[in-house]
Amino acid sequence: MHSGIKLIIGILIFIVGLYWYMPGNALGSTLADLKVVFMGVFGLFLIFLGLIVAWIEYEDLRWESKEKTRI
Repeated sequence: MHSGIKLIIGILIFIVGLYWYMPGNALGSTLADLKVVFMGVFGLFLIFLGLIVAWIEYEDLRWESKEKTRI
């Protein structure tokens, strides 16, 4: 698929996503629902982000120690 078409599709999806959370749309109070989901998922996101960062740093330290022993 041409990249210009992908760009247009992405912009359309972005606009639909903005409309979804606009107050007073035909969908109801989706903004309040978004807040509830965000509050429920944010803690899990922090946990997984912390684990990924710690894992990356652990692997980096392990790699550096292997490099020091080779030299």
